[in-house]
Amino acid sequence: MSGGLVKVLVSDVRTAVPATPGVEAGRVTLQEESHPYRSLSIVIAQPEARAINAAWSRVVAPRPSTWDLFIAALDLLGARIVRVVVASVEEGRHFFAYAVIDRDGELVELPARPSDALALALRASEAEILVAEQVFVDLGLADPLPDN
Repeated sequence: MSGGLVKVLVSDVRTAVPATPGVEAGRVTLQEESHPYRSLSIVIAQPEARAINAAWSRVVAPRPSTWDLFIAALDLLGARIVRVVVASVEEGRHFFAYAVIDRDGELVELPARPSDALALALRASEAEILVAEQVFVDLGLADPLPDN
């Protein structure tokens, strides 16, 4: 994909996984849509894991969540999320992301935690989820990119 971005899908969500002794967290797994089908897991907080799982499972809560509210507010403002990007990783576990919002053809990047970006993307109609190729390299899942 152009710009060193790889299209992925959410392939698994766990709302309770061991994080440290006596502490549980959530985990979301992203898998590349096409060959070589690489995947990466991001450890996240349990509330965000539940939010991602609900959207991934297409569960509609009786009351809107914060992520539902955000999507509704964008809609009222004539904007929409077109894609989210997991842009970088530090120390193999600190991920950084952003959401790309389109308003009347103007694209704006909004920094976000990956967990929030994914929860929004799954609620946004037709939003893509992308991972920077460099993230796969930094996680040891791809060969280093050539210097340009």
